[in-house]
Amino acid sequence: MSIRQKNWGIIENKSFDIAIIGGGISGASIYKELTQQGYKVFLVDKGDFSCGTSQASAMMIWGGLLYLKNLDLASVYHFSKDRDEMIKSFKDNIRQQYFRYIANNKWGRNKYLCYLALQLYWVLSCFKRDRPKFEKEFSELDFLNAGNSNESILYQEGFLKHSDSRLVLDWICNHQTEDSLAINYCSIQGASYNKKDKLWSLNLKDTFSNNQCAIKAKIIVNCAGVWTDRVNDQFGIQSPYKHVYSKGVFIGYERPKKHKLPLIFEMGEHGDTLTFIPWGPISLWGPTETKVTSIEDGYKVTPEDVRFLIKHASKNLDPTLAKSRIVSFRCGIRPLAVEKTFDADCYPLDISRNHKIVEDLDLPWISIYGGKISGCISMAKQVAQKIAKKISPSFKEFPNINIKGNEMSWASYPGLQDKVPSIDFCVNNEFCCTLEDYLRRRTNISQWVAREGLGFQNENLEYINNLTNYLPKYSVNNHLNEYKNKVNDEFDKVINQII
Repeated sequence: MSIRQKNWGIIENKSFDIAIIGGGISGASIYKELTQQGYKVFLVDKGDFSCGTSQASAMMIWGGLLYLKNLDLASVYHFSKDRDEMIKSFKDNIRQQYFRYIANNKWGRNKYLCYLALQLYWVLSCFKRDRPKFEKEFSELDFLNAGNSNESILYQEGFLKHSDSRLVLDWICNHQTEDSLAINYCSIQGASYNKKDKLWSLNLKDTFSNNQCAIKAKIIVNCAGVWTDRVNDQFGIQSPYKHVYSKGVFIGYERPKKHKLPLIFEMGEHGDTLTFIPWGPISLWGPTETKVTSIEDGYKVTPEDVRFLIKHASKNLDPTLAKSRIVSFRCGIRPLAVEKTFDADCYPLDISRNHKIVEDLDLPWISIYGGKISGCISMAKQVAQKIAKKISPSFKEFPNINIKGNEMSWASYPGLQDKVPSIDFCVNNEFCCTLEDYLRRRTNISQWVAREGLGFQNENLEYINNLTNYLPKYSVNNHLNEYKNKVNDEFDKVINQII
């Protein structure tokens, strides 16, 4: 029996201390923190875990360098502290990583001012990272545009070893108990609060089987990310904040052999930068920073996005590389927290990435707005502190959490040198229900292998078709056809329009 089936068998009429809506980085970090403190926690997601913003980050654990621009030193200090705590606490998922800032003599910031800013950045991190340094020669980077400066600055941040989705999944899957558990592909049909019993009642529905059940919880935490406003509207929750949205798109190129470190380039517009990030067999170029008015638009790569990235790639990378075959797209939407009255038409980078924690005045309901990976641990602790003022943990001692779980099994995939988690392991132990779950979030196959894993000429069709035999019988049928149609709509159509 898979862990998902097991959890469905447990939750009927079960009572929890806290119910968390949303299984992205915010929901997962709060779930992990509260479970470790002895609370009984239920986490639910309408889609797959980490299927929103949390599957499309740059995978950088940064210390708030952006805030130096406005001399917001307090934010830089706090984010640097969060970054260093994450690097120290989650060594299996996060590593210390050098970044190379490429100076540009034609546009952008003065390189000496950048060097001084990075020195200040290092000081505000309390000297926890290696000191930034100038390097005047990096001739090994033969894939750069010949017009680039031959000077760079090396400095350190944190970087995810595997992926953002893997971090989220590990935190959720490694904290499953009889009293704290999670369910994906589960919608909340209704919620009501009984003031006499001081309990929420949530009616749940399984997306695949249509089975329904009810659970109870003392407090609800809305961590739905870009959907936070919709969830609050659904249940009549008021908030002084709302989200505005920024779309970020990366192009995935075949990785040049000498590409070892993430590179940062001045874009020459809006004081923004673009990055070239080595990740497995590909290198990610981007991201864009585009204001969008709807969530749906934030998950669509357009020909304009790709042309913009190729244009800037040609300025900074070897033109042959910039115009080479595209392996994949990585597209996500950033939820930025602003006051309800916010109506400014500004570049999204000028809006703070800070999170906001909002408690409802009448009901035991907490909403999370904004935020990012770097600050998720401190945000989770702040939420736990607010909850501790309302209710005590159900357990006085640290609960017996399944930290290690079953040992992961591995499998090969055509075109990849390294092995990936096997699909049968992911189905049984990691809530994997669909092909996209496996190829996009349990592994990086859809990002590392051309056309979402299908291959440039559909050479992997038979292999993927065999994978569908391991998927749960209760989930949707025609997995392969649905996946092929999705690739055609989201990848092929864009490529065909820019050729």
